[in-house]
Amino acid sequence: TIAKYIQSCTQCSKFNITRRKPPGLLQPIEPPNEVFQILGLDWWGPTTPSHDGNRYVLVITDRLSGYVIAKASPTNTAQD
Repeated sequence: TIAKYIQSCTQCSKFNITRRKPPGLLQPIEPPNEVFQILGLDWWGPTTPSHDGNRYVLVITDRLSGYVIAKASPTNTAQD
């Protein structure tokens, strides 16, 4: 196969170096014990402006139950 040929070729192994960082250690998150203990936040948009001028949606997701709260906003900043 091609992979075996590249491994056996000295020039290929010399010049065909890995061009990415080595994988790091994962830091696992303990599963939540209660609802709303761990939340995920993300902005969705931009979309077509609504009648109120909102173009973005802040989406908050509970990691245990999957419950979602969505809040419309004219910008994707924390000040609004």
